[in-house]
Amino acid sequence: MSGLSLKNKSRRGKSSRTRTAARKGTRRRRGKTRNRTFRLPRVEWSASRVAIVASSLILVAGMTIVISRAPGWGRGEERFLLSRFEVRGNRVLSEEEVLELSGVVMGCSLLDVRISLLEEAVAASPRVDRARARRVLPDRVVVTVEEKCPAALVAVGADGILEVTDDGAVLPAAAQTASVDLPVITGVVGDVEPGVAELSPELTEALALLRRAREVSEGLWMDISEIRIAPESGLVIYTVADGAEIRVGSGALGSRDLERLWRVLTDIRDRGREAKTVDLRFRNQVVVKLS
Repeated sequence: MSGLSLKNKSRRGKSSRTRTAARKGTRRRRGKTRNRTFRLPRVEWSASRVAIVASSLILVAGMTIVISRAPGWGRGEERFLLSRFEVRGNRVLSEEEVLELSGVVMGCSLLDVRISLLEEAVAASPRVDRARARRVLPDRVVVTVEEKCPAALVAVGADGILEVTDDGAVLPAAAQTASVDLPVITGVVGDVEPGVAELSPELTEALALLRRAREVSEGLWMDISEIRIAPESGLVIYTVADGAEIRVGSGALGSRDLERLWRVLTDIRDRGREAKTVDLRFRNQVVVKLS
């Protein structure tokens, strides 16, 4: 019994020493793992990789500059107050008139200016055919306008003069005008004011006559100084060169009639003479009285 007891003790002792040694080995391995230095994988820097990295850095730097200079980016919006309103393409409308049409207030924030609304407001003017605008940082708006082209001046009232386009649109009065060399339509012109829906038949025919005259010859159109709408006699044309009175009557004057008229006037002037009256009221005839 005593021998068996010693044998069992021996086994228990050996097993205990084995477990102790295993635990010590495990602690040593864990210690070695904790003390191991972490190393990044080695990167081979090829030329293409360097180029990609450099491009990325340049892109980031560029975006940083753009963002830092963007409106209001850490600077406040005081640098973007509207101080200049430029108008281009205008012949009749002044910058002040276009500014008033736009509804924009000088000194407002440029960031609050709605370009599309500005263009619509300016184009709504009867004198404007089209308007384009753009915002120019830090403090400017540029508006380009295309004004409607008048075809004639119409005398209304005692001293009033209004511009009318080919299609019968009456333009409102402006502070200045570049159309003083246009033919003037006088006499019984009817109701002529901005926004009128329809012109009188006589005024409409006078505008059509000017349009056909320009198609026939630029010289003939430029030679027409005035078209008078007589109460009972129809249209009467007055020329610039010799002040001739050309009686058209109430019938429409076609392109062939105008060509014939221009040939007669040119022939008379080439001979060194001047026409006093020219009567076109007879079919296929031109009756001329020389001065």
